[in-house]
Amino acid sequence: MAPFVVTDSSAAHFAGIVLAATLGAIQGRADRLGSGWQVIVRFPGTLLHELAHLLVAFLTGGRPTGFTIIPRRTVAVTAAGDQRRSWILGSVTIANPSVIASFPTGCAPLLLFPLAWLLYRGWFIWFPPDLLHTLLMYVAVVLCCSSALPSSQDLAVAFSQPLGALLYVTLAVGGGVLWVLQL
Repeated sequence: MAPFVVTDSSAAHFAGIVLAATLGAIQGRADRLGSGWQVIVRFPGTLLHELAHLLVAFLTGGRPTGFTIIPRRTVAVTAAGDQRRSWILGSVTIANPSVIASFPTGCAPLLLFPLAWLLYRGWFIWFPPDLLHTLLMYVAVVLCCSSALPSSQDLAVAFSQPLGALLYVTLAVGGGVLWVLQL
């Protein structure tokens, strides 16, 4: 029997769940292993996260002027006044943080959740349902989900234009109401 052939799909999915838990544990412990490991482990997710900002900034007229995924050290001051060294793993700079662009650009990584869902639902349309491809699907889904939460800086950008945030929340609620009424 070939090494990556599993006849029972539930065994492949169980292996995927174990892999997802392992990847989560590795990400959770990367900070304790040292800054080099933190940068290496978080690089793929940082790339996805920052690409989401870049794409949405471009689409909403935010005029992106900077994009980097080169990690750099920074010193942050905590609420207690202590200094803490940390890493900035990537960033996108926009030239036009307008009412239209700020909120969606700051919240752009949240779009990785629907991307994870689409990958999960469509994976076996594109790939065979063997162990290797099942594990790759779980890696892709974990990568999307673990990169999808906006940072505090992202939220500061999103809410820097309160009128824009109100506009998008109103559109989302209105769209949700219309969708429910159509059911």
